[in-house]
Amino acid sequence: MADTDFNTSTPRESAIAIIKEEHRALGNVMHALHQMMQDVFTHRTEPDQALIAWMLYCIDIYPERCHHPKEDEYLFRLLRERTSSADAMLDELQAQHVRGAQMMAYLEQLFVHYLGGAPDGLRHFADAVKSYAVFLWDHMEQEENRALPLAEKYLRPGDWQVTDDAFRANQDPLGDAEVQQEFRRLRQRMINLPPRKLKPHGSHD
Repeated sequence: MADTDFNTSTPRESAIAIIKEEHRALGNVMHALHQMMQDVFTHRTEPDQALIAWMLYCIDIYPERCHHPKEDEYLFRLLRERTSSADAMLDELQAQHVRGAQMMAYLEQLFVHYLGGAPDGLRHFADAVKSYAVFLWDHMEQEENRALPLAEKYLRPGDWQVTDDAFRANQDPLGDAEVQQEFRRLRQRMINLPPRKLKPHGSHD
């Protein structure tokens, strides 16, 4: 995690801050992946396959195995217990969690196909990255603008304590200092990548 002093916050403030920081961390990686794929076709540079694979790993293990399960098990479950007015919204958000996992699996499949030399494989992967990025950013915005305000309204202090404890216990692969250092190193490698003509994978509009 970053600079927020969770030890001087209330459980409610701490839990909300952690959730938002996790969103930002995930958003940063997703933005970097999306930007790389745009640059590949705009500037005709070779994609850095190691960096792409690392970012896919982070996006997979972070929301699908760490962040979303905690939202479902604690924040959303407790909000359902306190009010029925959020049920439709929570149904939608949890359906998006399922959809996101499916889209992530598809992204990984397309990346493997591209590495294996599938015709137009890079185009299909880049299109899927764009679709997933739009989906993910919209999903996180809905959680912050719709779910969290309702949680602030209805959850009790004990609910926030349980939620805060759960999110504090997250093994955040993006918040680890060594992982952050590796991300900066690989991202710098992406920035410094010299322009080279792409191998034939088809064009991208």
